[in-house]
Amino acid sequence: MRWLANLFSPPTPEKIAERELQDMRLTLFQAERKMLEAQMQVAYYRDMVAFLEDVSAKGVEDVVDKRRATTPAMPELPAAAQNARAPGLTTVPIVPSAA
Repeated sequence: MRWLANLFSPPTPEKIAERELQDMRLTLFQAERKMLEAQMQVAYYRDMVAFLEDVSAKGVEDVVDKRRATTPAMPELPAAAQNARAPGLTTVPIVPSAA
């Protein structure tokens, strides 16, 4: 369809540059996305290699124990914070319907 329009009014250099600019921005976006995906893959495989090296060198039990020790536990909320509710809100019990 574009070629038919170009027969009657040839595109100006400005129009050509505008179209090329849009194409280049899309190409740049796609290249950046591929680069981010590649970086994520590199990080994943680096972590997997390190994990497997640890397992082969130390054994699975030592690696699991070390990982459990470094994993931060979820902090417990104080009892006052657990029971605190916003004013005006009530708890509605869920009752199974017989529908």
